[in-house]
Amino acid sequence: MPHIFGKIGWFILVPFTILGLFIMFTGGKDVNLGRFFSATGNYREIESQILNNITILGLLVGLIFTSCSREKYEDEMISAMRLDSLLLALYISVLVLVVAVLCLYGNDFYEFLIYQMFILPLIFLITFKIKMWRLNRANDEE
Repeated sequence: MPHIFGKIGWFILVPFTILGLFIMFTGGKDVNLGRFFSATGNYREIESQILNNITILGLLVGLIFTSCSREKYEDEMISAMRLDSLLLALYISVLVLVVAVLCLYGNDFYEFLIYQMFILPLIFLITFKIKMWRLNRANDEE
């Protein structure tokens, strides 16, 4: 993806991360999207499900845009760092999943699987940005 998608991704990712953390810690009970579901009588449950789906989609789109956008000046070294970061993120993601399979049961495991969706792109993004920061710092020292 072109470099501009990185900025668009951060613009999408930050508010949906805040919304996701809010829903995670409060259960989404304090959010009111309006009474457009009032005819059914169970608008709160439907409203909560729609908000969860919108939040998940926003987080995934933001993570994909920020992770897959090219750097302003991309070369073979950056491509290799991107590949190394992806491989490391895959190893960590699988390790976390194996530990969860061994330690979590029932609803706790299903709740973990919701968060597991975000672990791979999030770890990739973190490791790649750290490697880019180190590369830029080393280039500035030279």
